[in-house]
Amino acid sequence: MKIFLLTLAALSVAFPAVAQDKDPATRIAERDLREFKKLVPGIYTNEEQVYFQGNLDMPEADRVPRIELVVERVGDSFETTTSWSDGRVIKARHDYRVEDGAIRASVIRFGRADCERTFVREYESFRGEGCGGTVVLSPEGFRLSAGSETFNMLRARPFKCWVSPRKEDGEYAFYNDLQLHDQGGRVWIDATDEHPRVGLKMRNVQWPTGINRDSLVLYTYLGDDEDYAPGYTWTDPKTERLAINMRWLQASCTAGEVTYTPGINLKTGSGN
Repeated sequence: MKIFLLTLAALSVAFPAVAQDKDPATRIAERDLREFKKLVPGIYTNEEQVYFQGNLDMPEADRVPRIELVVERVGDSFETTTSWSDGRVIKARHDYRVEDGAIRASVIRFGRADCERTFVREYESFRGEGCGGTVVLSPEGFRLSAGSETFNMLRARPFKCWVSPRKEDGEYAFYNDLQLHDQGGRVWIDATDEHPRVGLKMRNVQWPTGINRDSLVLYTYLGDDEDYAPGYTWTDPKTERLAINMRWLQASCTAGEVTYTPGINLKTGSGN
């Protein structure tokens, strides 16, 4: 027992000594970097910013295009894919390290180091300066500022959906395991000999003005018109499940990555 206690005492002295090899700023930055890396992966879009630009009659010169940002962790690095509404797609790799007591980021584009950022923590957010602008990462998403433009990129919540379009014989086709997200995510079911082309879109609507309450909205689409939604339903933004029945289309979406297979009615309203 005496040897055991002496061993514990030796360990309790040795471990703090190892920790003291690094200065306090470096130890804090290493902790912040671990939390930063947990926070950054995801899908982000400025769907709400773009929608309300038109809704609020913002001058065309002040409007920004819609972009989608996908961030994935690959080993110790992060890969980003930025898709613009005009069809441009830009891929990059981001390597993070702690240097001089701060988080440093190297951005690699087209196979070469393009620029560097320095991140500092601000409560629950991380602010990065460099590469021609400012990046702020928070649990809600990214804010990207460059020159006179600012992109408010909200973090998307994933959903798994099933869609059941009505066939010409009055019964319903069934498509499952469809991926959607609540920041303007869309999914389409191509037309067949039995049913028309149909689609879904989801938004987590956040009103910038007025007294309307924020809502999770599921839109339905029919045919080739990708702008007009003939039907939609809405609920609380934090709901885990959202469904709609338009008679010509049934659909249900559940938050997360789990696939659900329901026993739906072959003929809506029949009770079968």
